[in-house]
Amino acid sequence: MRLPLLLAALTTAALAANDWPRFLGPKGDATSSESGLIKSFPKDGPKIEWTAELEGGFGGAAISGDEIFLGDRVEQEKDMLLCLDFKTGKEKWRYESESEGEPSFPGSRSVPTVEDDAVYFLGSFGEVFRINRKTGKADWKIKLSDRYPDATTPKWGYAQCALIVGDTLIVMPFGKNTGIAGWDKKTGAELWKSGDIGNTHSSPTVANFGGTEQIILLTTGNEGGLNSFDPKSGKNLWSSQLYKNRIPITIPVQLSEDRLFVSGGYDGGSKMLSVKRSGDSFRVSELWTTKKGTQIHPPFVIGNHLYFLANENSNHKTATRRKKGGLVCYNLEGKELWSTGNDPFMGRGASLYADGTLIIQDGENGILRLVDPSPKGFKLLAQANVFGTDPKSKKDLRYWSPMALSKGKLLMRGQRKLLCVDLKK
Repeated sequence: MRLPLLLAALTTAALAANDWPRFLGPKGDATSSESGLIKSFPKDGPKIEWTAELEGGFGGAAISGDEIFLGDRVEQEKDMLLCLDFKTGKEKWRYESESEGEPSFPGSRSVPTVEDDAVYFLGSFGEVFRINRKTGKADWKIKLSDRYPDATTPKWGYAQCALIVGDTLIVMPFGKNTGIAGWDKKTGAELWKSGDIGNTHSSPTVANFGGTEQIILLTTGNEGGLNSFDPKSGKNLWSSQLYKNRIPITIPVQLSEDRLFVSGGYDGGSKMLSVKRSGDSFRVSELWTTKKGTQIHPPFVIGNHLYFLANENSNHKTATRRKKGGLVCYNLEGKELWSTGNDPFMGRGASLYADGTLIIQDGENGILRLVDPSPKGFKLLAQANVFGTDPKSKKDLRYWSPMALSKGKLLMRGQRKLLCVDLKK
């Protein structure tokens, strides 16, 4: 399994171990320590605890205690942070902020980041919010283009998720003079900023190489597709052009003390990189590469093997191309052991790993699958059409949102619906 991401440094809040307080869960790698989950479904599928109607969009949920936090958006009008009751799905309160215009592929984007006293989230056009959990009102809100006039909204809007390292909130204006910045999370005051790094739809993530905690970010910048920063000072620790992607979305994943796996869509493929300290600097080198990549969601390292959905724009439209995608399994030396191809393809949906099972939401129709990860081949444990879609439809309904799991309950978002699915035995 990948190294721990120094969870204590990611937040000072005393969140429960089984919460899902941010993008990709408590460890930032879409894995959960929960146990006692079902491995099969009844004939009529798993129990749906409740359903909540939403506006259209892609924003995923975060869970803290008995509350759910979810970004939503009324097209052309406003961004919203919803607080829902975890047991019933009913709305407890909401925070709204006017926001004109609309990005391509309309709707919400990121996942909120939750601490004991506050919730942080990012609007589609770069407004950053700290919302007080007790009052439901903003402690502060700052629009990136107001603070940084050179800030440039990425093609499909700001899609990054708020990353907190200690007392520092990491934001990305994507300007010619300010690429990434660190703010005091309580006041919003700027602590440091970097120069131009291009832009990205990938979120920053925390890694530790050579005993040094660092923020890793995949961007389109001329200084290198991969950039590493000291979260306390903002110092650029290293940059590398060994992997580039014209539209980065997937986050880089640390596999071990000196290995980093980077992947993406748009025919960018994937690479396994070595990141080693050399004196006061770092040396980055390529170990292996593959043409297959995962466009939106990160891979998993399970039992010394990599698993990811190798599905992207270029291979989802025709049966011939779809045969090259699906769920794939690689060993850590770069050999592909198997792939599902078009049977099942599963689109650009989200996955998480818990209790020895890969839990996958089909990106095209929302079908929920439980998979036993094995290097010997694809082992489907169960599947259910929880959203009630037409599984034979050739239309991609864009079930791309990241999922969340807490207390045996799985949150799955369609474009306009949030489901709470009971996976507890």
